[in-house]
Amino acid sequence: MAQSDWLKSTLSAVRDIMQQRLEKQPLDPDTERDIQMALEELEVMWEELEGQTVLLQRESERYQEFFEFAPDAYLVTDAGCNVREANRAATDLLALTKADLLGQPLTRFVADKDRVHFLSRFVSLVNQPGAQSVAWECAIQPRGRAPVATVISVRAIPLRKSGVAGLCWLVRPA
Repeated sequence: MAQSDWLKSTLSAVRDIMQQRLEKQPLDPDTERDIQMALEELEVMWEELEGQTVLLQRESERYQEFFEFAPDAYLVTDAGCNVREANRAATDLLALTKADLLGQPLTRFVADKDRVHFLSRFVSLVNQPGAQSVAWECAIQPRGRAPVATVISVRAIPLRKSGVAGLCWLVRPA
């Protein structure tokens, strides 16, 4: 909310400067009234914007909580398949801390026998951003444990114009 505070103080400063200028160099009453009305409208709009910001923040927190505590492993990767977000179920499945997982290529956690198939599926998703969600079986290799048979569902997060911003992964035990 630091930006919100900055914007509010900026709006306040602009209002104060305009008030000072009006006091130093009075305008005709109609112009002064129009400026006062415009400033009041800005303040009302600002209050509405602050209210919307609070609602959006609450929704974001609710989504984050839902994501974090979902019973299935969820991961979000960039277009290069590097992990950007992971929930607790994902860190539990991979036997890693979040700090150890974030930034790592997801392919690092695919069992050797399934890595080529995984990569071909990944490349086809990145090259066809409009494709629907796809699912396949894949063995995941947690750190220090035996591979786990899973079903992976993944969908691309398309960019507005073209390409892929990233991918959303759902990993469930098979």
